[in-house]
Amino acid sequence: MDFNIYCDESSTRNNRFMLIGGLWVPKDTENLIRDELKSIRLDCRLGAEMKWGKISHKMLAPYFRFVQAFFNHYAITFKCIVIDTHILDYKKYSNGDKELGFYKFYFNLISRNICVPTNSYWLYTDELNTRKPTRLDTLQIVTNRWCKKNRNCEPLKKVEPRNSAKEDLIQMADLLLGAVGHDWNCSSINKSKALFAKYVASNLGRNDLHFRSTPSERKLNIWCWQPRKR
Repeated sequence: MDFNIYCDESSTRNNRFMLIGGLWVPKDTENLIRDELKSIRLDCRLGAEMKWGKISHKMLAPYFRFVQAFFNHYAITFKCIVIDTHILDYKKYSNGDKELGFYKFYFNLISRNICVPTNSYWLYTDELNTRKPTRLDTLQIVTNRWCKKNRNCEPLKKVEPRNSAKEDLIQMADLLLGAVGHDWNCSSINKSKALFAKYVASNLGRNDLHFRSTPSERKLNIWCWQPRKR
């Protein structure tokens, strides 16, 4: 089976918990959700980028409709990794290189969720200004190397940046990450964002999004990373 993965990051500054995550979209399902999002944009006159940072009381109803499209398609899943920045040691594990450490977490998220010998994956990330322009190429190489070693497959066919302002599915990932990050970081100042996070949680039958998933939870999976004990 072929999948496109649309990823983003959230709460990367001035928050305890940093997140990386995205949508796993079967290619044969993608046009369905894209058509639905296009229809919502037309109905609600949404021309601008849908972003967690833009959620307001006036725009709550359109944002609810936008994120509901994710829940309307069973085959499309969301996976994210939550990193407690209070226990990070970039000096010890990434030679003091925070950018390298960030992409190591990207590697952890992607490699652990694509290692299926019968599947192929195409990864699209939000555009980032990186100190080293080869970060995404390296991400593809090391991910396939890990999968080859552990599952005898090289499933990651492409890693490519995309402009989130032009990509509805990265915008969807941004909204879901923002909601999860809101509840993990206990950000309760903005009532509209709190209501949006509550709406996402209610679609999962939960009161909030501050939870750890078991591997079997498929629709919205939250992996709280812990350093390996040595």
